[in-house]
Amino acid sequence: MAARIKPPVLASAACAAALVPLVLAAYGLGPVERLDASLLLRTSAHAGPAATTFAEAVAHLADPLPLLAMILLVCGLGVALGRRPEAVAAAGVVVGANLTTQMLKVVLAHPREAPLGIWSTSFPSGHETAAASIAIALVLVAPPRWRAAAALAGGGFAALVAVSVVALEWHYPSDVLGAVLVAACWGFAAMAVLRGWRSLRSGPGAGVGLSSPAAWPSRRSSRAPGGWPASHG
Repeated sequence: MAARIKPPVLASAACAAALVPLVLAAYGLGPVERLDASLLLRTSAHAGPAATTFAEAVAHLADPLPLLAMILLVCGLGVALGRRPEAVAAAGVVVGANLTTQMLKVVLAHPREAPLGIWSTSFPSGHETAAASIAIALVLVAPPRWRAAAALAGGGFAALVAVSVVALEWHYPSDVLGAVLVAACWGFAAMAVLRGWRSLRSGPGAGVGLSSPAAWPSRRSSRAPGGWPASHG
């Protein structure tokens, strides 16, 4: 069991640990700050009126009410497919990731110059956390045969929201990356919990049933040394 749980646990811890150097670099490392601002300005500079309208529509899909509708839909899909534990884990990822982001915004509040004024609570991006957590939730509830399509759809949605919030000058790219790390941290943690739950449910003797050779009675034990059936009377 431990061998199956260890990889996602380590991945979750790595995502959490990666937030520390990212914050330090985005808040106080000159070259990173300049790159952050440059990427923001380049992305927003290419957003014309039509692109801006599209970006606003996409970004607002990650607002609280649409997010609630999407998680209900994803969890309902999981229950309909008979994947209740995965549906619970999906809900946990979305709730946990978004609450974590809101807490980090307060804890990591720091004045940062932005094209439209001064930002202090932009890290991590709440909109991108919502989009990335929904993408992970969709992958969790999807059966194996649908998982690639779910990852493509969810990843595409998260990518569109990421580009949109930067193009609209709502967030620096580092804010978006921080949001992805938060969501991924919760996603890997959920994967570890699901693997542990499956291992506990199956038990050490799982897989040994009537069709397993290990469960067959030995023919030699039912016969006398000469090959004749043993007497039981």
